[in-house]
Amino acid sequence: MPGFARRLDNVLPSATIAVKEEADRLKREGVDVIDFGPGEPDFNTPENIKEAARAAVARNLSHYLPTLGLPELREAIAADYRRKHGTDYAPSEVLVSCGGKNALFAAAMALFDHGDEVIIPAPFWVSFPEQVRLAGGVPVILETTEEAGFIPRAKDAEKLITPATRGIILCSPSNPTGAVIPDDELSRWADLALERDLYVIFDECYERFLYDGRSHASMAVHAARLRDRLVLASTFSKSYAMTGYRIGFALADRRVVSAMATVQSHDATHASSIVQAAALEAVKGPQDDLTRMVSEYARRRAIMVNGLRSIPGITCLMPGGAFYAFPGVAGLYERLGVSDSFGVAKALLEKARIAVVPGEAFGINGYVRFSYALATERIETGIARLREALG
Repeated sequence: MPGFARRLDNVLPSATIAVKEEADRLKREGVDVIDFGPGEPDFNTPENIKEAARAAVARNLSHYLPTLGLPELREAIAADYRRKHGTDYAPSEVLVSCGGKNALFAAAMALFDHGDEVIIPAPFWVSFPEQVRLAGGVPVILETTEEAGFIPRAKDAEKLITPATRGIILCSPSNPTGAVIPDDELSRWADLALERDLYVIFDECYERFLYDGRSHASMAVHAARLRDRLVLASTFSKSYAMTGYRIGFALADRRVVSAMATVQSHDATHASSIVQAAALEAVKGPQDDLTRMVSEYARRRAIMVNGLRSIPGITCLMPGGAFYAFPGVAGLYERLGVSDSFGVAKALLEKARIAVVPGEAFGINGYVRFSYALATERIETGIARLREALG
């Protein structure tokens, strides 16, 4: 059998998907696993959005669309950003993609070349470094700490910049930590990008999931001065419980979007026409379901974090956004007879029948990720199982 492409040599499969697959395998065997692993809302897609999809099928919206996406949807996204952030992106500067992941991958393929270095703060979303590697680039990891709230600082990135540095990838609110980068720090990152002639990819797919009165700080407010070097990426998956619909988008300068569209044109062609009609309703329709979901996530967040904090050996920051807790578990190593967070995750699946994602998947040891995007009673049962397994 011929060998595989060398680009796969240093690329790892998605750890979050791997955890879900193992949990699903146990469930098929009849094991009651409480799955804190996947970042997927447990709510159903709002009825008005489902009805828009059904209506699109009925009116035969089943033919090819422009690679950039449904014109009405691109106009609605551009208008939404004008309203929220005062940007002036035109519909021709919006790319609709097959999920936020697809938009981020198209950006990496369009902007980064062999040997280009890209700064990525850790803990990071599992696909950021792998997408850079697939594009031929080199991920350069900027470590953050629990003591600093896992917030990446531009001043700490300066020492990592070399002549090969090409870009920066930021995510706020963060997956996996829930950390929210404040406005003033985003301004410093924008300054750094301008001073060192770098691209900035800003993933804001959890922008609607903010707590304790926070408002979303978006790199979009710096779009005017970062116009030719900024990519804003987001998705409908999280906000509207549409993960299986696979629909996301990006906004960028016309030339950047055109380059990303070239990648997409040879990959997916465009996102599903039916799904784009559903996404249009998500943008323009009532937001009541979203408000209720965020309120429920806030309640679950308190239950999850307080439950974790009640267990000796675990530390846990209160996340400012997203729907993940990222507790420190190094204090459990001796009790569980393990030496890293991968061992903790394996032990918890075996002893407590709860699935979590180890910190190594996100570029840091000593932590695991719990998603609280599941029903309250399952969260409470999971915490009780964790207590019991730890004695």
